[in-house]
Amino acid sequence: MQLSLNKFPSVLASLGAVLLAGAAAASPVYSITEITPPGPWFTGVAINDSGQVVGNGPVEPNGPTHALLYSRGKVTDLGMLPGANVSMVTGINRKGQVVGYSGVEETPNSGSYSMLRAFLYTNGSMQDLGTLGGTYAYAEAINDDGVVVGSAYTASDDCAQAFVYRNGVMSPVGTCQTTLRAFLLNKRGNITGITPRDSNGRFHTFFSKNGSSVIDIGCLDGVPNSENCYTEPAAISDNGHITGFSRNSTGGNRPYLYQKGVMRDLGSLGGNDGSGLAVNASGTVTGYSTIANGYDHAFVYKKGVMRDLDPTGIADISFGTNINNEGDIFGFGLTFEPFEFFAFIYTEGRMRKLGELISQRSPLKGVVQLSYVNKITENGYILATGTNTLTGLETSYILKAKDDQD
Repeated sequence: MQLSLNKFPSVLASLGAVLLAGAAAASPVYSITEITPPGPWFTGVAINDSGQVVGNGPVEPNGPTHALLYSRGKVTDLGMLPGANVSMVTGINRKGQVVGYSGVEETPNSGSYSMLRAFLYTNGSMQDLGTLGGTYAYAEAINDDGVVVGSAYTASDDCAQAFVYRNGVMSPVGTCQTTLRAFLLNKRGNITGITPRDSNGRFHTFFSKNGSSVIDIGCLDGVPNSENCYTEPAAISDNGHITGFSRNSTGGNRPYLYQKGVMRDLGSLGGNDGSGLAVNASGTVTGYSTIANGYDHAFVYKKGVMRDLDPTGIADISFGTNINNEGDIFGFGLTFEPFEFFAFIYTEGRMRKLGELISQRSPLKGVVQLSYVNKITENGYILATGTNTLTGLETSYILKAKDDQD
């Protein structure tokens, strides 16, 4: 007996609605905005929930790097601290407060700097955050409460150590022996970064809940100060999960997840190298791991299992660099033939090139080659790097999922 669904229009309608909803969930459509820099290039660094972007770039050909803010279609030069000729941003929070550092580049475009000082830009003014008694300071992250972390030199520039800046006061995190740089900060004020090198020249990862107490989270090798005890952080979640890489007893770098005093080896995709690069509030991790042929592949680690995001080989090499609390993963891939970098999204169990999901209504559809996802926000903004193939402009792009599908 054959069943004709034509006799059941309500069933057909329901089935069609389910299929359409599934297709929409699997294939988001994005609007895209090109950031037009004041100079020849612009590198976006961070984006907030209002779609404001901070980045770095010259304001004239062959000029020094300036800290720049994109907001509502306009790029603003944030200026420099007194006596400086260069400035760079490192972060922005929901309130539009920006942090970074400013100083003197001794030779134009050399990348060699002196007299660098941390700054906080708020309400149209750039403020020097001071130091821990020495000459230099670098601000590296800010949260929505305006707490800033970074690294600063102590008196006589004897050593550099992590700092936290809160309520107008810069305070040391730990001591010169326990912290070196703080460059990751979550909404709760939890801080992580790296310690000074140990006797074997290896960095370790420290964790601090409030900037006063500091712990060394250890290493997968399990033997403190051994040659293989080497750990660096890459991301911290709002619930305090830390991920990055740690060297194991065989000398390979393995991705780890640290939570509540326990460091877990996340395993591998067949090789002996990898790192976690992002972690969400539930502890789901993405990053990269080598496969059997030695190439790096993006992975997701969830509920004790590591999975390859690209088992069919859309890319020869791939890295997961961002993950939201819904579990959507963003990153970049590389193919050798043809040679191409591309930004991707992994959602509903499928990896897609981000450029393919730009709205058909956008004049940039088919024009922009998106190569990398820099940052994402929980309300759906994506900051990506790409090239306009018509103009040759290399700049940053803002993508946002559209409520209406094309």
